[in-house]
Amino acid sequence: MEEKNASNVHINIYGGTNQILPNATKAEQHFYYRAEQPETPAPDAQPRPWTEDDKRRLSLYLEKEESLQAYIATLAACTTAQQAGEAVAEMCANEPKMDSELIVKEKFIRLLLPFLVRLEKGKGIDNLRVNINNAWLGRKRQLRKPTIG
Repeated sequence: MEEKNASNVHINIYGGTNQILPNATKAEQHFYYRAEQPETPAPDAQPRPWTEDDKRRLSLYLEKEESLQAYIATLAACTTAQQAGEAVAEMCANEPKMDSELIVKEKFIRLLLPFLVRLEKGKGIDNLRVNINNAWLGRKRQLRKPTIG
């Protein structure tokens, strides 16, 4: 009987595409890639519920474009009517075209509504007016307090 000196080979394959070519002297593999732009929008390109007209109307009360963008971002981030009131009080304190009478008028509060996108409850004019008044009065009290030093 003729003896063969063959070695035992164990091949374990776990998924993927595999080729076993025991007698091959050469193997080539070609990959073809077609580059496409991803379908997801960039973070800044997310659709906004407010229009350019909404921004233009609010800009009548703000002097700088940077301030407009900052206040819009702040209003859009508000999740409660109290936070919205504080944001409006901040606007009033920093913008010369705004005063305490203007910020509680229905006409002005309606300008803010398109930007309050995360506000689920308390979007009523009266509720926002109360929160704006409270924030404004709290801000005035804070300024009047004597500092201990």
